[in-house]
Amino acid sequence: MFDFHAHPGTDDKDAFITILQERELDHISKTSSIGLLPWLEGIEKERIEALIKENNLLMVGEFGLDRIRGDVKRDTDAFLFMAELAHDYDRWAVVHSVRCNQLIIKHFKKLKIKKAIFHSFTGSYEEAKEIERCGYLISLSPRSFRTRDIGRLLQFDFLLESDMETGGEQKKVIENLYQMAYERTGRCVVERLEMMKRMIWKDNSCV
Repeated sequence: MFDFHAHPGTDDKDAFITILQERELDHISKTSSIGLLPWLEGIEKERIEALIKENNLLMVGEFGLDRIRGDVKRDTDAFLFMAELAHDYDRWAVVHSVRCNQLIIKHFKKLKIKKAIFHSFTGSYEEAKEIERCGYLISLSPRSFRTRDIGRLLQFDFLLESDMETGGEQKKVIENLYQMAYERTGRCVVERLEMMKRMIWKDNSCV
């Protein structure tokens, strides 16, 4: 089962891998994104842009703002740098947002970002509605399923993710998420998410 947002591990098959550190660069594939989170020791900005320019399949992210681990004022420059890459190279932006959804949406509107996915979304139904109005998507993780609004969040178009290193435990987690989504919605989640995956890849590769 497809995992929209995972980190490099022992079995990257069927997962969209987010690359955040230099040592992870050998995991880049057509189902990858390359990002920058200032509170982690990451890849140099120039290297990130060069890789995005070289590979028209790479998404931009994860990147974002975080009121718990980061410093919003300090981290805004890195956030805007990545957002501008997503805009300039016409890529999907994979967004990390902790208590910053409204601020990020405000920046995205100003920058005219057209394609964004808010990963591990734990915001409110109202915030998800605003994200949908902007043409963006949400991705739901185990943390998302513990939020009070999860029942209503499943009414939107959504992706599912483990947000874990790939491997045996990650496979179990993503299978469980698919099962919970099916039980709550009664919809064919696997087929629907495969369709969304193909749409994102096609759009991201400029086919």
